[in-house]
This record gives sequence, structure tokens and C-alpha cells, in this order.
Amino acid sequence: MQKIYKSHRHLSETQIKKRLEKQGWDVWRGSSICCTRETDVYPNVFKKYSRLALLLQDKLESLQYIASVHHGMPDFLCHRKNEFLFVECKLGHEQLSKLQKKCIIRLKELGFDVEIHKFVFNCTKTRIVYVDLNNGDKHVVDKQEKLKQRYSN
Repeated sequence: MQKIYKSHRHLSETQIKKRLEKQGWDVWRGSSICCTRETDVYPNVFKKYSRLALLLQDKLESLQYIASVHHGMPDFLCHRKNEFLFVECKLGHEQLSKLQKKCIIRLKELGFDVEIHKFVFNCTKTRIVYVDLNNGDKHVVDKQEKLKQRYSN
């Protein structure tokens, strides 16, 4: 039975954040990384992002620069067992913008892992694709099941 959502607004972010937290990741909003510099934020928000600042240490300034200048920071910054991961959330039909592609390239240059997670509905089969953001080349790892069955015979 397919779940019916009243609204698709922020649907991909909420569902993907729940899944990341179930997998044991600590999750922060990527665009809010600059709030460690601000004084007019709620104390609990400041405390949460101060913890992130301690984890990032020397890379914090570079990330704050990317967030404030490039405006393409992924939706989430995740941390688990001394490992960082940036996650961009998209609904099935949405594409990355040029600013997001530039930001992802900058983050990879800094040594961070970046993933794009698409939230798709049951009628859409999921697949894994690696995309080279510099030239747009795609490498499909896992095709849709129906296509596999259709062309394997």
C-alpha cells in the first residue's frame, strides 16, 4: 500500500533525515554552518553547531566561506565515527543546480564525501548512478529492474 502525503514540501529532506539518523549519523543543516559566528540564535541551536565546530576544527572556516559565497551547500552535514558526509536531498524529478554542482566540487576538493539522495515513490524504481560533475558523464551501477528483465532475454 502506497503512503499518500498531503504535501510534497520538504518531503525528501524529512524522510532522508529520518533514514540517516536511523543509520547512526548525527545530522546538521548544511546551510546553517555559519550560525556558530552569530549571537542571535537560540541557545540549543548554538550549542548543537558549536559541537559541530569542534568536530570540524581546521575545515570550519573553509566550509563557512563556501556556504556564504557559493550558496549551493548540500542540505545536510552528517557525522559518524570520525567520518563526515554531505547529503543533498532531491525529490525524484529534481536536478542539481549549477551552484550546487560547483559547491559539491569544492567540498570534494576539501576531502569530504558528498552524496545525492533522491526520494522516489513506489512507482519509480531506484537506481545507483555516479555522475562526474565536471563533464556530466554518468555511470549507471544499478539499472531499473524492469529494464534488466526486458533486455536480459
